[in-house]
Amino acid sequence: MGIILMDLDGVICDNSHRAHLAPHESKRHINEAWHPFVAACVDDEPIIAGVIMFLALRKVDPVVIVTSRQERFSAETSRWFDQIIGPGYNILYRPDDMTLTPAEYKRWRLQKLVTEGFDIHFAIDDDPAVIAMYQSEGISTFQPGTICSSLTTGRV
Repeated sequence: MGIILMDLDGVICDNSHRAHLAPHESKRHINEAWHPFVAACVDDEPIIAGVIMFLALRKVDPVVIVTSRQERFSAETSRWFDQIIGPGYNILYRPDDMTLTPAEYKRWRLQKLVTEGFDIHFAIDDDPAVIAMYQSEGISTFQPGTICSSLTTGRV
């Protein structure tokens, strides 16, 4: 079955209000350091272009959201999705104990999906490292002009 992969933060969710909660570069490999940043997702504003794209694309093919948010935040994320988009979505979360970078995690997730028999039509992500990973795996990509605040903060 053909599917489209789509990122969440920076593509559908505007998380700029929580940029100050992104962990310092030296702590980004520690899952717990991300908890305050991700927990504040309930107050995200939608990125209208991303929401419209999601709604339009799912009329053509199933859209699977692949997010680096940990599974422990699935209830908060689902509530946000229910309010903004409504039913009819599939979100794959990062396992709570996984410490891979977003690109490594999404490569792992991509390989699982392909092994399960899915044909990936293309992927949408805001992270240049994730885009490069998908392209190295032969997946066509789209990168929006919006970007997750975690990619632009905490780097000093």
